[in-house]
Amino acid sequence: MAESCKDLPDECWELIFNLLLLRHPSHLESLSLSCKRFLSITNTLTTYFTITHPTLIGPLSKLFNRFPRLNYLDIVNIRRDDLHRIILDVATNSNLDLETLNLSGAEELPLEGLKVLGSRMKNVKVLRCFRLRTLRDHDLDVIADSMPCLEDLDISYPLDEGNVTDRGIELMSCKLKGLRRIDISGNENLTDKSLLALSTNCVYLTFLEVSCSLVTSHGIEFVLRNSTNLSFLSVSKIDFGRLRLDDYSFRCARNLSNLAINYSVVPDEYLHLLAKKTGIPLKAFDLSQPMSPCFTFSGISSLLNKHRSLEWLSLDGIDFLTDEKMSDLSQYLSALATIRLDRCGNLTELTFFKLAKNCPLLQDISMVATNLGGGGDRATDIVKNPQIKSLNLGNNPNLSDECLAKLASVCLSLEVLDVSYCEGITEKGIADFLKSGSKIRKLRINECEGIMNIGHGFELPELEVLEAAGSGINDDGLVVIGNRCGKLLELNLGSCLGVTMVGLKEILTNCKRLRRLNLTGCLNIVKAGLTEGVIERANNAEALVLQLIVRKYAALVEKGVT
Repeated sequence: MAESCKDLPDECWELIFNLLLLRHPSHLESLSLSCKRFLSITNTLTTYFTITHPTLIGPLSKLFNRFPRLNYLDIVNIRRDDLHRIILDVATNSNLDLETLNLSGAEELPLEGLKVLGSRMKNVKVLRCFRLRTLRDHDLDVIADSMPCLEDLDISYPLDEGNVTDRGIELMSCKLKGLRRIDISGNENLTDKSLLALSTNCVYLTFLEVSCSLVTSHGIEFVLRNSTNLSFLSVSKIDFGRLRLDDYSFRCARNLSNLAINYSVVPDEYLHLLAKKTGIPLKAFDLSQPMSPCFTFSGISSLLNKHRSLEWLSLDGIDFLTDEKMSDLSQYLSALATIRLDRCGNLTELTFFKLAKNCPLLQDISMVATNLGGGGDRATDIVKNPQIKSLNLGNNPNLSDECLAKLASVCLSLEVLDVSYCEGITEKGIADFLKSGSKIRKLRINECEGIMNIGHGFELPELEVLEAAGSGINDDGLVVIGNRCGKLLELNLGSCLGVTMVGLKEILTNCKRLRRLNLTGCLNIVKAGLTEGVIERANNAEALVLQLIVRKYAALVEKGVT
């Protein structure tokens, strides 16, 4: 058997490693330490790389030679001068052929570098420029000239929000005829003229996200009439009550499968009109955080009744929804896989149980800041649903250990649980839950001060991520985590004041696969070992962890252990 594995060609190992990569990227890191051959194979599978500090990665040419299939480069939190240098290095590297470039959060775009990059790399299709400090019409012009094949552009929410105008969008859209996806949200000088230009010039447009105060419902209607390929539309801050309603717009939107309307005025008439157009292949609908709830239960019920093929639904922040009304709506949601009911303050665990029963395909439920635990003992019709994989129940102060146990009993295959900011949950509740939650991969207990450990018992073989920032986790709790969670990859202990070097050493010793550890605000760790130089560099305790890991690894190398 050993001989046959030795002779296995690299192509077969690539197939095996790709399956592991789908599970979690860090699995490749462990494999790369096994032998030089595995290191070489995993390097060829790496397509995504993040640069967070130019001095941490060494010469870029060596990096790109190591990862020959690199096509996605994420450059974050880099100073202006360093960013310009990095982009020029990227642009002049003959081994690199980028498809996606993320420069989000930069002070400004490195225009000269982008010109060179665009002239040498013709396959750049995606550019992310989210939350730039400065974005101007001239920047858009350079982007369009440098990357004429661009298909996906995010220029949303620049910090200086008024520098991009309709003229900049118009000129850009004339040059980027192949644009398919764009997010222009947060550019507050844009009006309906920008939507007219995008819809007219970019005939392949399938994805549009817009949240601009000067855009009106007439601009949205123009897009619906003219962008017949549109499948995703997300709009915010629109008053649809001023629109003269007819069904022609929705008749043209024959490919619209995902519609999100947030912070907007939406009358019942608009929802009834959308309900009439059963030819629209609507799979996802988001009606969240309404500015003025001029629609009623009648409008929502009409829409959901006609579009029973919905797979994703968000009704965030709709106060008039009650357990009884959600019970009625659940009859129309048999195809639903994901539902968001955050900030619906009248909903209790009775809604949860009804959804679990009537939605057999449901996998993901979010009921943040609702009234879980407020249903009393009225729940009588509790049916197990083995499809549910993820629960986000954060910020429910009435959620008790007993109620959590009932919710968990419904979900036989739960993999993700978030009970952050749930003050009523104790370590007993989490311990009881984990006794039957052996499939849990991610557990979030942030700001749960009553949880000092996750309980003793058998190993949690699948737990990879534990977020416990601001919780009561202490050294004893870390011992338990180290003993039970051998496959842990990420651990967040930010502001856990009971954590000291004693507990930290237990984690580093027992959690061999740990890749990310956050100790920001752990004062006992800071006092124990941070030097002035480390504080100067990181200003938090994470650098100490890196320092400890490096020292530990160096000691093992010296002893020949690795």
